[in-house]
Amino acid sequence: MPSNKNAYIRHRFIDSLLRDNDYVKTNVIIDKLNERHDISVVTTTINKDIRDMQMELHAPIEYSNQKKAYYYPDDVDDIFPSIELKDDELNALLFYTKNIAHYKDIGIFKDFTNAIDKVIDAVKIEASHQKVSKRITIQPENFPKFQGSDLLPEIISGFDTNFKFKFDYKKHNSEEVKNHTVTPILLKEYDHLWYLIGKIEGKNFVTIFALDRIRGFGLTEIKCEEITEFDSNKYFNHAFGISVPDGEVEDVVLEFDSWRGKYLISSPIHKSQQLVKEEKDKLIFSFKVIPFHELHSKILSYGSSVKVLEPESLRLKIKEILNSTLENY
Repeated sequence: MPSNKNAYIRHRFIDSLLRDNDYVKTNVIIDKLNERHDISVVTTTINKDIRDMQMELHAPIEYSNQKKAYYYPDDVDDIFPSIELKDDELNALLFYTKNIAHYKDIGIFKDFTNAIDKVIDAVKIEASHQKVSKRITIQPENFPKFQGSDLLPEIISGFDTNFKFKFDYKKHNSEEVKNHTVTPILLKEYDHLWYLIGKIEGKNFVTIFALDRIRGFGLTEIKCEEITEFDSNKYFNHAFGISVPDGEVEDVVLEFDSWRGKYLISSPIHKSQQLVKEEKDKLIFSFKVIPFHELHSKILSYGSSVKVLEPESLRLKIKEILNSTLENY
């Protein structure tokens, strides 16, 4: 095996191209290496790779003067050890790759999807890939690249330094820009946006920062505080959305039209969701949450297909919002 990791990747990739194509020109190898593995090389490097593969791996690579391209003769034995993947294992890998494709414009996720591509190459499944992938048609929800996504690599690597973060922050509903020094605790995605949960220096509570509102991000030389009272697995248990408001957890009971309620059975809208009662044309669900504007927005999004049964305070709040909305028309 070549001592240089990139050389090993190049050799496997060249082998894969030669097996999948009758003839492969040097410039095609260079272009596809850059496209698939983000590896930039020159012609002399590829020529050396070919010689090394012939000498060290006994790869029967031949050159056609007529085609000006390299090729394999028929029925070439494997020159690399292979890992056999069953169809369902391959389908799972391809599904995962395609399902996260909408993150490809965010640097750190691009690295991750490229890594999966390298796994596909490394296990020598190119031929099988062509066969199976045609059966997989996936179109995950698409959304525009959000502002602040460029901060993800810096924030993720910043967690490992154990130094506090510093940045300017401007809320949507305020013109004031505040500078914060923060001990980072958690990076969380909600509704296609990313949020940093951290503890501001001098405060006894955690704060949630939207990445799209952070400016001038950097690291301090101040060691992070030890956070022991925060449980990331429980903190959002009774929140409906990204906000965790002050208030008591309440039993919220919603009645849905049957057709709409069946969607909730298939795709619950909160981890506390419970089906209380199912009738011919109605389904009733209960939730243990702290009522807040994100819950209000969710209920209103169902229009006339939902009715708040409990608590009374939430019924009145939704009624108030609907009456106020009608005044706009």
